[in-house]
Amino acid sequence: MSSNVKTTKPPHKKGLPRLFELSAAKRGTIIFSSIFSALASLVALAPYFASYLIVCEFITYAENLEGVDRGYILTLGLCALGGVVASMLLNGAAFTLSHFAAYRILYNLRLALSRHLALLPLGFFTSTSKGEIHKTLQENVELIENFIAHKIPEFIQAVVGAVAIFILFFVIDWRLALVCVGVYVVAMGVQFSVYGKDGAKKEIKRFFDSLERINASSIEFVRAMPIVKMFSKSIFSFQAFSHNVRDYRDYTLGFAKRCMPSYNVFLVFINSFVLFVLPVGVAIIAQDPQDIVFDLTLFCVIIFSTALIAPLLKISNLSRSLMQINEGVERIDKIFSTQPLAQSENPKMPKDFSIEFKNVSFGYKRRGNVESSVDSADSKESSAESTADSGALHNISFRVESGQSLAIIGRSGSGKSTILSLIARFYDVESGSILIGGVDIREMSEKSLMDCLSMVFQESFLFRDSLKENVRAGSFEASEEEILQALKLAQCEEILQKFSLDSIIGQSMDLSGGEAQRINIARAFVKNSPILLLDEITSSLDVENERKITRALESLKAHKTTILVSHKLNSIINADNILLLDKGRILAFGTHAKLMESSKEYKAFYELYKDTAKWQIHN
Repeated sequence: MSSNVKTTKPPHKKGLPRLFELSAAKRGTIIFSSIFSALASLVALAPYFASYLIVCEFITYAENLEGVDRGYILTLGLCALGGVVASMLLNGAAFTLSHFAAYRILYNLRLALSRHLALLPLGFFTSTSKGEIHKTLQENVELIENFIAHKIPEFIQAVVGAVAIFILFFVIDWRLALVCVGVYVVAMGVQFSVYGKDGAKKEIKRFFDSLERINASSIEFVRAMPIVKMFSKSIFSFQAFSHNVRDYRDYTLGFAKRCMPSYNVFLVFINSFVLFVLPVGVAIIAQDPQDIVFDLTLFCVIIFSTALIAPLLKISNLSRSLMQINEGVERIDKIFSTQPLAQSENPKMPKDFSIEFKNVSFGYKRRGNVESSVDSADSKESSAESTADSGALHNISFRVESGQSLAIIGRSGSGKSTILSLIARFYDVESGSILIGGVDIREMSEKSLMDCLSMVFQESFLFRDSLKENVRAGSFEASEEEILQALKLAQCEEILQKFSLDSIIGQSMDLSGGEAQRINIARAFVKNSPILLLDEITSSLDVENERKITRALESLKAHKTTILVSHKLNSIINADNILLLDKGRILAFGTHAKLMESSKEYKAFYELYKDTAKWQIHN
């Protein structure tokens, strides 16, 4: 069953080439940073050269130390000091440039991801966990920032330094050079003996998957904290979270146990160049004990082999960073390769604000992650609607005339909220069409469609911002007077008596569920769109808040095409038409009076509601 989320082929380039493609805007800065890093690595060898030449000078005049050129020694010492200072300055320049580029790339990448996410259909967010999206926006982008800011300069320094030393070894004595190369090759072979190329990639993917599952289940765990507290449950009774934590623990411990033996052997080899070079050197000296030149050569190799340790360790660690960055870039591209809903090249405008469904069918795809249905816009029923490839709507057809109201009722999971989501084009229909004013909503521009609609859902969402800006989210052009008027129409007078428009929600002001819902209604007043979609907005409110919201809605609905979903039948009997859904199919359509006469299903539904409303607890 389709999830209505289309993807394009991922970019042809992967890994580092794709990373540099994403970093194209700051490629020049990265190149200059790399040049400075390479120069820093080369001048950092100056103290080693100076030490070697100083020792050679003393060996030359070993029998007569007064012959040592003190000026020459001082010059070499100053050169060593100059190399250290120059290396520090070049390093500073390299890392300053790399950080500047990294922060700009991080900003651009997060902005591009956010803009792309804003264009994606709601189906993407219901089929992708919040943990996965959060990890991509935060941790995976941070991986790129860290790699560009730190790893690239370090990698350049390590490679240039190691290559320069190996070249020096081959220039002065190829035999000792081969010993050093052989030690390094064996060390790397031991390190990668546990996993081949594909094995390492699979392990990194499993690591990322495990982190995403923890992120997703931890979000759900925090959101479910009232239930956890209410029933005195421990973290281990929350199965998804505890299972993912244990799975991550088992994976990391197992990975460490598999890798540590080979890594320890690798460290022994890398730190033991002298142990392998010295016996070979002694064997060569034994063949010609009078060869003073080779003695100095062996000494040079021993000194510079100690300088090899740091860059080779960095290269080894960077190989793991490369595998992580490859996986991180791949997950970023997963978002970029998800297509937004298709937009018409020649958008049309509706002639009025009637709404018509023509043979509409639609179904959800079952989600394969730990998060529950609370993530979707129609959270109340998506847990039922999203199960096991069952269609949410089947060949639905109805019409709401411009300025009229339609109430949709039915059991949970019957497809009520799905109808509202399809009108707002959170998803595209699988078959059939939805028309506003005779125009298929797929032929309208996104802006035109959103301008037509005001939506108020059961779960109110308020930004951690001022009361004024929360209402202004309905229309950014709204004046302060219009905001005040909207709040009054939404029955928010007592809120205005307690707080100012500049009060920050969540800091200086705390709101009840009913108060938050009325602020949402004030947004709809400010937007003043001709079509109003209402989804169970009074289902969990007390009588007083329900009364105030009902009064506010009467003003809001005036002269608007209104579709409301409700379980409270007393609030919908005056609607122009009522639509009864069951398992995604229409059972009845008409006025309350007509349906009471002609539809036994509606009559039974209404009688059940009245009986339920009479229920009370007796002492």
